[in-house]
Amino acid sequence: MIFKEALRSLKNSFSKAVFFALTFYLTTTLLFVYFNMAAAATAGKPETYVNAQNLADLTQMLEKGNMANLMMVFVVVMCVIDLIFCNDFFVKNKAKELGVRLICGATYIQLAMYLLIQTVVLMLIAIPLGILSGYGLIFLLNRLLVSYGEELLITVTSYAVVEFITVEFIVIFWTTLLNCGFAYKSGAVLLSGGNIGAMKDKSTYGLGSKKGFRILMTAAGIVFALLPLYTFFRGSGSLAVSTVIGCVGLDRIITELFLPFLTRLNRKKGIASTERTASNGFLRRDILFSKITVYLLICDLLVILTMLFARENSRLEYLLILVSYISVSILQALTVMFRLETDLTGREKQYRILSQIGTSGKSRSRIMHTEISKYYLFVCFLLVLYGGTALYSLYSSNQADAGQILFLSLAALVPLLITDGITRLFYSRIVSSAE
Repeated sequence: MIFKEALRSLKNSFSKAVFFALTFYLTTTLLFVYFNMAAAATAGKPETYVNAQNLADLTQMLEKGNMANLMMVFVVVMCVIDLIFCNDFFVKNKAKELGVRLICGATYIQLAMYLLIQTVVLMLIAIPLGILSGYGLIFLLNRLLVSYGEELLITVTSYAVVEFITVEFIVIFWTTLLNCGFAYKSGAVLLSGGNIGAMKDKSTYGLGSKKGFRILMTAAGIVFALLPLYTFFRGSGSLAVSTVIGCVGLDRIITELFLPFLTRLNRKKGIASTERTASNGFLRRDILFSKITVYLLICDLLVILTMLFARENSRLEYLLILVSYISVSILQALTVMFRLETDLTGREKQYRILSQIGTSGKSRSRIMHTEISKYYLFVCFLLVLYGGTALYSLYSSNQADAGQILFLSLAALVPLLITDGITRLFYSRIVSSAE
């Protein structure tokens, strides 16, 4: 009975299920190719992860460590993060279903099984397709290496396959655990008549509530946010470290300056335009809810740029890093989309209120499109600010040519443009259902 109901739910939420399965598919393809590429790239090479004092050093790891293994660990972590946000989007869209089943007498174990069956069905479809696509991608990469005269090719080895299966199993177990945990938590919250977001304590205590301390921290945030731009123009190779520091400062600027600016703008000029007021208010919520994924996107791409240009790489390692850059760009764009759409799922109530106060359907549609345009322009602006400055620094120091800069720029921006269109399609259904 539970199995049939789980399949019926998948059919009813087909578009969401497709994107959930797509994430598993891309992750499986990427991991399968990666473990085999890493096995080929590390053949006969020693690994160096520590300095002379036997203490781990990030810069030495990036400059001297075994590039294939470093990239493999990095990509595995990024895949897990992407799956976490994708899983969050998928199961939170089923909160109402879980609430209905709880009212009908379902137990927490039955809720967990309900979500588990759906996850397993999607994985049974996505994982085999991902492995087949991995074989095809390895074939294409080998053809590319042959065209450049490379003797060392990528082969599917038993050791790499065992590593892939182990990591894939861990990822599946982690996703399943998240599903079960959400079933338990949402069940408790829905039974109490509340919502998950309301359970968070948003109070501020201690130094964080002092005005002088907040001003000091905001000033420090501005310095931290500008630091990467300075180091990039100085030609420093520490792109990754500088970007992480910059995102810490950027978070402070967004929280203390940009979001309050949107609030003041609405209070001052919002009365003149309902559409502008609503789009700015929704934009404020979007940024507050999903800013962490934007920071991850920026940091991840700059880390890969560091690995690409901060050291001498073999042709196979160079190809490995380029594949990583494209793959991580796609995965992180999906992460940004899933995080945003998780919040948009509950936006129907606000649009219904807009409808009740007399806002026309065309006006609500313009609000939606304006909000999404502003949000993705915000994301692209930050990406261009940090990534573009880094690429310009590499170009001006003759570390990268114009062709490489164009390719890397398009690889970072095109996935965001595609997810922009997908988000509009998803959001338009929510707006239309609020009639």
